[in-house]
Amino acid sequence: MMIPRIAATDQERFLEEFYHAEQPVVLTGTVQTVATVDEVCEKLNARIVEDKTASQRLLWYDVRRDLLDQICSTPEVVDDLMDPEQAFLRENCVRIWFNPGGHITPWHYDGHSLHVFNLQLKGLKRWTIVAPETPFACTPFSHTVVTKMPSLRGKRVLEFDLDEGDMLFLPRYWYHYVESHGEMNINVNWVLMPKVHAVPSLTAVREAEMMWLKARLDPMLPAGAKKTLHSYAGVGKPAVDKLTENVTTAAGLARLGKELARVPLWSIALPAHLMKLRALLQTKRLLRSLRGKPASNATIETPRVVNY
Repeated sequence: MMIPRIAATDQERFLEEFYHAEQPVVLTGTVQTVATVDEVCEKLNARIVEDKTASQRLLWYDVRRDLLDQICSTPEVVDDLMDPEQAFLRENCVRIWFNPGGHITPWHYDGHSLHVFNLQLKGLKRWTIVAPETPFACTPFSHTVVTKMPSLRGKRVLEFDLDEGDMLFLPRYWYHYVESHGEMNINVNWVLMPKVHAVPSLTAVREAEMMWLKARLDPMLPAGAKKTLHSYAGVGKPAVDKLTENVTTAAGLARLGKELARVPLWSIALPAHLMKLRALLQTKRLLRSLRGKPASNATIETPRVVNY
């Protein structure tokens, strides 16, 4: 099944049919640039190096919105939703991705209950996404799908290409598998967690119950899990409290049993985790090489930024 595509200017339709319903859509005519891949890479990396608030994550950079000024402005449809009254926001609420051709992001759904607006600034990515009401089996207490190439039979699946100037709205809890095509892909993501409960799904229930458990096991959590809990959606406790406010003790304890029952799946999941590790190492090598390049003296004149 193909994904719907609508003009970014049709904000009323977007909000009614897709955003509030938490259904994915590609928004066309958002931001485009005539600058070359090398120019965009050099300009972005120069600003990342200069900005002391930018932070490198496993596969991307977290940056402030104003770091993108003169490179690509925030589309109006996104800007209106980045409202602390409506959503939990992190200080660095923009992610910048650099992926070489051939890079594969293995099957998973995003943590922190995040809606993601994913702009394809340069290159092309091929996406396969699966709805949270037809979930995959994940390894215990994680968002990674157990098998490297799970069967799509019985799943609600959308397959599509994201080309330059397209922006995907990927709602929270949608599983995705992504292939990068061309020499280099540059993506800009704006992320947020809405302050309303998710559209009901099995995956939404699982995430809420897992975070309920982690909140109660906080003193015993390993460092990585504790960090995720305390920084959930960029704010920690307020977001976790909102997410878990309807989880009962019985449901939370039942989730513990369900996740523990999945522990034997770790052996089956090894190929998927090795695939994830290869993607991580490939991206880290690329990021190191980009950071080592001198900044270009060429000016990118807010390069054909079309911001509706």
